[in-house]
Amino acid sequence: MAHLLLIDGLNLVRRLYAAQERPFHNSPAPYSEATGQQLLHNTAEQLQQIALKLTRQFKPSHALAVFEATHLNWRTKLYPAYKADRLPMPEHLQIALPVLKQKLSDIGIQSFQIADQEADDVIASLAMTMRQHQQQVTIVSTDKGYLPLLADGVAVYDHFNRQQHSAETVLQKFGVLPQQLVRYWSLVGDKTNNISGLTGVGPKTAAELLKLGPDIKTALAHPDCPAKLKQKIMASRAQLQLFMQILSLKTDLQLGLNLQQVRFTAC
Repeated sequence: MAHLLLIDGLNLVRRLYAAQERPFHNSPAPYSEATGQQLLHNTAEQLQQIALKLTRQFKPSHALAVFEATHLNWRTKLYPAYKADRLPMPEHLQIALPVLKQKLSDIGIQSFQIADQEADDVIASLAMTMRQHQQQVTIVSTDKGYLPLLADGVAVYDHFNRQQHSAETVLQKFGVLPQQLVRYWSLVGDKTNNISGLTGVGPKTAAELLKLGPDIKTALAHPDCPAKLKQKIMASRAQLQLFMQILSLKTDLQLGLNLQQVRFTAC
């Protein structure tokens, strides 16, 4: 059985760089160019070390780091507020990406990105294709947006917290099943993506509602659904549908990749 290790490239790179830069945040003056270069060097070295550690930990037969070219995509066109409050990537880090990707290539991990598509959708499409062929996938990211993909053959691992996610950890944290997360976040909001959710619907209310049915329509039709809550949600149907569309990962992108291109051989 093939095992594909999918690394969310920018998620890993930006977290590593932020950790390097953090000691300088309270400095009254900007750091020097030499210091900036040292930060990038340290980030590149740590990226390679962590990637090596991941390959030793998961022993994949195939591996790929997925990046994205721009923050502008179909979601921002549909909903301009999407991720609008996120700070842009520092320009010098953007310029250094080819060097960072080469560090991965040096240990046998290729990088991939596709114009106008988020890494999330590329990774989700690859994961679902592998699952359909009864192969195994491990996604490495701190992004909770991958959690709805959790299923037999698809794992999500948070390297920084050393956490292997599961249906049990999702239920413990959010009170719903992985396949209900998009509906849950659409109701309560998702700050990381600047999704407001529905006014007056909190985590407890949303979780209790989704216990009444696998989806919102079924839950609203349940006799135990509070009338006021049903009325509130029905009045915001268009907004709710938009949020669900934004938060749902695409799983059907045609990427033009085959497994032979991403076979991993330890260097």
